[in-house]
Amino acid sequence: MIMIVAGSTYNMFAKPLTGAFSPLSLLFVSELLTLLFLLGSFGLIPILQGLATLKRGRYLPLLWVGILSGTIAPLLWFMGLSETTAVNATLFGNAEMVFLIILAVLVLGEKWTVHHAIAGITIGAGVVIVALEGFGGTIEFHRGDMLVLLSSFTFSIGSITFRKYLHHLEPQIAIFVRSVTAITVFVLLSPFLEHSLVADVTHFPFVLLPALLGFGFIARFLNVFTFYQAIDRLPIFTVSLLGNLGIIVGVLFAHLYLHEAILWYHWLGGGFIIFGTILLETIGVHPTEKHLQHHMEQHHHHRG
Repeated sequence: MIMIVAGSTYNMFAKPLTGAFSPLSLLFVSELLTLLFLLGSFGLIPILQGLATLKRGRYLPLLWVGILSGTIAPLLWFMGLSETTAVNATLFGNAEMVFLIILAVLVLGEKWTVHHAIAGITIGAGVVIVALEGFGGTIEFHRGDMLVLLSSFTFSIGSITFRKYLHHLEPQIAIFVRSVTAITVFVLLSPFLEHSLVADVTHFPFVLLPALLGFGFIARFLNVFTFYQAIDRLPIFTVSLLGNLGIIVGVLFAHLYLHEAILWYHWLGGGFIIFGTILLETIGVHPTEKHLQHHMEQHHHHRG
């Protein structure tokens, strides 16, 4: 339950920070916090030893996952979050499950079933209902919504790559490479950016300090810490299934903390998305519990 509550605060805390940090600066802060937690939990030497023992053919897919799930997708997410509501970002983020099904069929050769089709259509219907703002208009995705959906698609490519080439890899190694890749990209691009991290920090509004601390400690540290505690004590399927409650809690937090409106079509669309996601959990897009755990670890560390 702590994991669900902590993870649900991600968009709530990140949304106001998008106005104080550039998307790339927020990416750097996010991944730096993840890296510090990772090193404090597993240690640098054991992680480097694990990297050294990898087969040569795994380094390229690992770097590809780092670029996709650690850099491009989060950057798109923060850009989208700055131009849409935290409520929409929370709901549209689950479109990743639809992309994951399609890629699993096309890339992994998994069998497409009627249940998969029903689940995908249900989630898609929920996204369309929110985009339509009910049934009173034409489908019109705002730029921020499109960026969130593009981010979800990019995350799904990273997850499929991980599952195809790296599914026996220790998760802390993948997370380490992902965070280091994002930080390296930030350092390389910083000289060419109009807004630097130093400028962002210098002009950072003191009133947003609680959001920054909440993002770092609750949405990142406490979220990841309780996630690993949960999967150590409960079946992976149980953790994954109950994790869907985070959609509801995240929407409520966005309403209470950011005072964003929750309209009837948010509830209706969210209901479709939650039902479709639960259906996917029960029929399984992951052939084994180990695959499900790896996907959850990837999902949990890119969006909390």
